[in-house]
Amino acid sequence: MKGIVTTGSITDLLWILALLAGWLAIIYLIGGWYAGTRFRTLLKAPLSEEVEHLTHVWEKRVYRWAALAFLMSGLSILCIISWLISKRFVQ
Repeated sequence: MKGIVTTGSITDLLWILALLAGWLAIIYLIGGWYAGTRFRTLLKAPLSEEVEHLTHVWEKRVYRWAALAFLMSGLSILCIISWLISKRFVQ
């Protein structure tokens, strides 16, 4: 039967998932940094209706990007711990 999942393939999957989540966390942190710089730039701009709207939009984006970054870094750590535990039991 070709469709059976072995423990070796699970450990490989956990390792790949940990790497992918780690890189996504870095990308999301960069996105959060960019949103933060845009937000701070808009705070220095003269107040108008458009600037006020964009300030609220970029403020929400800072939170969203940071939340995604922390979620992905937590998932990466969880996958690494699971990978280490599964490696221990496979040997």
